[in-house]
Amino acid sequence: MKKALAALAVLLTVPALNAAELELIGSLGYSFPFYSQTFPYDSGPIDIPLPGLEINQGGEFELKGSGGLVLGGAATVYASEGFGFEVRLDSADMAVDTLSNGYIIRADLPSPSDPVTTELELDRSQADLKALTPWSFNIKLRSGGESLRLTASGGLSRLGNVEFAIDQMVSLGVVEVDVETGELDVATIRLRSASAVESESSWGGNLGLGIQIGIGERGALVLEGRAFYFPKRTYEWERATDESLPPLQESLLERVLQQLDPVEFSPWWAQASVGFAIRF
Repeated sequence: MKKALAALAVLLTVPALNAAELELIGSLGYSFPFYSQTFPYDSGPIDIPLPGLEINQGGEFELKGSGGLVLGGAATVYASEGFGFEVRLDSADMAVDTLSNGYIIRADLPSPSDPVTTELELDRSQADLKALTPWSFNIKLRSGGESLRLTASGGLSRLGNVEFAIDQMVSLGVVEVDVETGELDVATIRLRSASAVESESSWGGNLGLGIQIGIGERGALVLEGRAFYFPKRTYEWERATDESLPPLQESLLERVLQQLDPVEFSPWWAQASVGFAIRF
């Protein structure tokens, strides 16, 4: 953050660059994230010593990003009429939702009992994703004209820590079978995402296109679309509580954790915004 502020200070104190112009923009918009991930898993063989019992089971849930409010601010120093250096800060809200969370079990019970098929619909996850706030350092181009101008800017962006926590209910599998009634006892547990891997890069890029419609001598209405790309952030799964489980459930939990892919959150999104520019 200090480096970004220092860079902004340098930019704003660049010598007047002869006929340099300073442009400040504030904007409001909406984000469109590209994150989506499906997690299939199963509990493996079930250790219930019952002759003639065969159980096939498996589950799947999907996480998908949805958009939210975007706030933005940018400062550009133009070295010439159509070429400038831009520093910008964006804050993009997003959410992550569980689209489905089901677990299907088919149990072939010892004769003369009929097979049993059960489908569980588990609770949706609770995900807390803090707003993504990248700093960007761009080259900016603009067309000539007063009433209507086209702009394009792009360059390097830096995104700090992504605070992303998920509380997800999953099924551990069948832990008990009542042959007389055909009822299956299915254990469930809540998992959570652990901290992201520290070694992944914070640097990415951004590219935006815009239209400026002149308002008065120094103002303009700004319509802009922009896209951001950053490397994936990886989060492993772990149990949500330290509560001890019976030995069979502990074994099933270990298998489930081995089966589940880590969360690979992709901080890739597009945003559309409207704002106001003022030039000095």
